[in-house]
Amino acid sequence: MVLLEAGHVVGFGALADVAARADLPLARRDDAAGLLHCRVIDHDPARELTRLDAGGATFLVPLLTRRWVPNAGSEFPRAKSSSPANHPKAISLHNIISGTVRRIANDPTRRAAMVEIALADGALLARVTPDAVARLALSPGGPVLALIKSTSIEVLNDYRDPPTT
Repeated sequence: MVLLEAGHVVGFGALADVAARADLPLARRDDAAGLLHCRVIDHDPARELTRLDAGGATFLVPLLTRRWVPNAGSEFPRAKSSSPANHPKAISLHNIISGTVRRIANDPTRRAAMVEIALADGALLARVTPDAVARLALSPGGPVLALIKSTSIEVLNDYRDPPTT
């Protein structure tokens, strides 16, 4: 992917790499997200959840109803918040993903910062306030937990309705 702004190349590389860069213009969009290639691990119809694996990071998403081919599928998790690496217990979020802060890019026009979170196989983006960066002592190379609502993960290639013939 080549990212152009005003006729100049501002970023290039694999789509997943460019999408997860906190310092590029894509990160300033409301729909900024990381792209992770996942495989379906299992379905839990009783809980109405599907478990996905993204190279060692496990995500729970609303139940996928279509039969999946193993190793197929991808998703766009948006990290909604982050916290220091002490694991909270009594919260409604299903996905608490350990990672490492790779980059922090300030966005003064939104009074926010984009935190790029490196995973074993990909990256996430989290939009937080500058106060959160300071309170959580976030810095490149430091550990972080991304807390992600299962309903905020957009799964691609999931055709929830059976195909019509």
